Amino acid sequence: MAGAPAIVSKAECSAREGLSPILSEVLGEKGELSGRDVGEAASLGDYRALEIIRESGRLVGGVLATLVSTLNPSLIVIGGGVANIGHSLLAEIRSTVYRRSLPLATRNLPIVLSELDQVAGVTGASVLAAEGLLQTTRAG
Repeated sequence: MAGAPAIVSKAECSAREGLSPILSEVLGEKGELSGRDVGEAASLGDYRALEIIRESGRLVGGVLATLVSTLNPSLIVIGGGVANIGHSLLAEIRSTVYRRSLPLATRNLPIVLSELDQVAGVTGASVLAAEGLLQTTRAG
C-alpha cells in the first residue's frame, strides 16, 4: 500500500489521467516511472506527486508509530525502493511517527534514510553470514 511499487503505480495512473504534468512527461519519455522520478517530480513542485508521497508517508508512519510505542527502538532506518523517493517521504514519515507515538519513545529517536541504496540486502546477508561463522568458530 505504501511501498515503492504502490507509489509508482499510483504515479503512473496519475500521469496517464493527466493529473501530473511532470510525471506525464517522464512517463512519455521513459515508458515507465520509478520512485526516484516521483520524488524528483515532487521536488519540482508537482502537487499530485507530493500528494502520493504524503499519503504513503502517513501510512508508513502510522505503522512505525505503533512499533515505536511498543518496541521503543533507538533508530529507524528507511530503506529499499522508498528511500529513493527522498526527503519529502522521510518528512511525512517523521511527522506521523512523532505525532502518533508516545513522546517518551520519540524524544531522541532519529529516523533516517538508508545510505546503502541497492546493496542493503547483500550487506545484511554478509553481516548475518559473518556472525554465523563467528558463532560457529566460538562454539567449536
